[in-house]
Amino acid sequence: MINQLSLAGRRAIVTGAGSGIGRATATLFAAAGAHVLCVDMDGKAVDELAATIGGEAACLDVTDRTAVRSVFEVFATQGVDILANIAGVPSSGQRIEAMSVSAFERIFAVNFKGTLYCTQAVLPAMSAARRGAIINMVSSAIDLAIPTNASYSISKAAIAMLTKVLANEVGADGIRVNAVAPGFVPTALSMEAAGTGQGDQAAYLEHWIKRAPLGRVGTPEDIAHQCLYLASDKANFVTGQILRPNGGMTMPW
Repeated sequence: MINQLSLAGRRAIVTGAGSGIGRATATLFAAAGAHVLCVDMDGKAVDELAATIGGEAACLDVTDRTAVRSVFEVFATQGVDILANIAGVPSSGQRIEAMSVSAFERIFAVNFKGTLYCTQAVLPAMSAARRGAIINMVSSAIDLAIPTNASYSISKAAIAMLTKVLANEVGADGIRVNAVAPGFVPTALSMEAAGTGQGDQAAYLEHWIKRAPLGRVGTPEDIAHQCLYLASDKANFVTGQILRPNGGMTMPW
């Protein structure tokens, strides 16, 4: 039986590959047979990862539209089948009335504009090949009205709508566009809100554990497996959808 989760012969780009969910996704894609371009602002991290998984690396700021287009177009000359937009930054932690314009603009630029720019850069090659899978990273924050989280939640909600509109626009070109909305996954970025004390971090984790019916938080590998499914032939009839691997934390209609 053909392994429909195999990515053998596929070429993938994973942003935010230097750590956390991005690193787990790039690693899993490579294990499934894909040739992966690992993208992150941490050049040392993606160089090491690319050497480990037999891929390529690019030290890149996804908010730099010109640089993104230049790097992605070179990679796409040999084809690009998969784009996983995982690069992102956390909330400013500010209430709406006190929200810093510069902080909001930085978060929106990385999370939303970075996703948009990377997507725009791969669409010509995918459209020409009449195939492709784009996976965008959103968050359970799109379903939860969390105080002091507006900057992050708004940027992720915008990506969710981008996913749906784009799926309608490019479906006829054989391109599928979906999103993954993880529950809480403890990574270096997500734990910033907990503070630096060991007790503070333990309490923060316990808060999220109690919110999930499955009684645990997620792992980067939990989320990477959802990305693999959406990138694979198993998801050939899936587009415009938001998968919610969150332990049951949210259950929207």
